[in-house]
Amino acid sequence: MYLGLVLVGATPHVLAHQRGAMTRNFDIREEIEFKDDFDNNPDGDHSPITDSVGVYLEDVESLISALGALNKKGQFDTSSSPFEVAQTVFLPCEAFNKAGSYTPQKFENVNAALRPYLESFSKKLTYGYSLGDCVKTPMYGDREAVASDFDFRLDKKAFSVEITIQKASPESASQLLAALPPTFKTFREKTAAIVRQKLIDATSFSLKKDQVFIVTRLPRASIDSLIAKDVN
Repeated sequence: MYLGLVLVGATPHVLAHQRGAMTRNFDIREEIEFKDDFDNNPDGDHSPITDSVGVYLEDVESLISALGALNKKGQFDTSSSPFEVAQTVFLPCEAFNKAGSYTPQKFENVNAALRPYLESFSKKLTYGYSLGDCVKTPMYGDREAVASDFDFRLDKKAFSVEITIQKASPESASQLLAALPPTFKTFREKTAAIVRQKLIDATSFSLKKDQVFIVTRLPRASIDSLIAKDVN
C-alpha cells in the first residue's frame, strides 16, 4: 500500500485552467522504479505506508515553506491569494503499461508568483499519494488501476489538502482507515518541528463504503502563523 509513488525529475504536463478538462496521460516508468525500491526492502526500518506518509508530510511542508518564502518577499499573503487545484488520477497496475492518466478538474489561482509552486505540488499529487487498491476501471478497458482524487486549496477559512482513496472493498477501506492514525502518530512522537506537528494534528481520516478520506486542514490563523516566520 502506498500514500506516495513519487516521480522525480519528469516534465510536468500543463494543467488545464477550467473545470472538466480532458484526461491526459503521463509516463510512470520512474514511478514504477520508486515503487520497486519499496517492494524490494520489506524488512527495512520503515513499512511502505510509513515511508509514504513521510513523503506526504514532506511535500506539504515544502509547499508551506514556499508560501512563507513568497510572503517574506511581499509576493503572497493569505488574504489576497486564494487558490484551489483539483484532479483525478489513475495509475495502471499492469507492469507493461507505462502511461498513467489524470483529469484536471480545477486550477484557480490569482497570483502569478504562486503558480510554479502550485504546479509543483500538483505534480507530486499526480504521481501518487493514493494508498489505493488495484480495481477495474473503464479508463484502461476494464483492466486494473489505482484511482484517487485530490483537492488542495486556500480560502477565507483554511488551507487544506484532501485526498480520496479508492479501495477494492469496504473491508479493505476499513483496514486502511485503522492503519493511518497510528502511522501519523508515530511521526508526531518523533518530531519537534512545529510545522510537522501542526500538520499531523490537523489531519483527519474518515470512511465511506470503499473510499477512505485523508484531510489536512489548517485554519487561517494557523497557516498565517506558519508562513509569517521561520518555525522549523
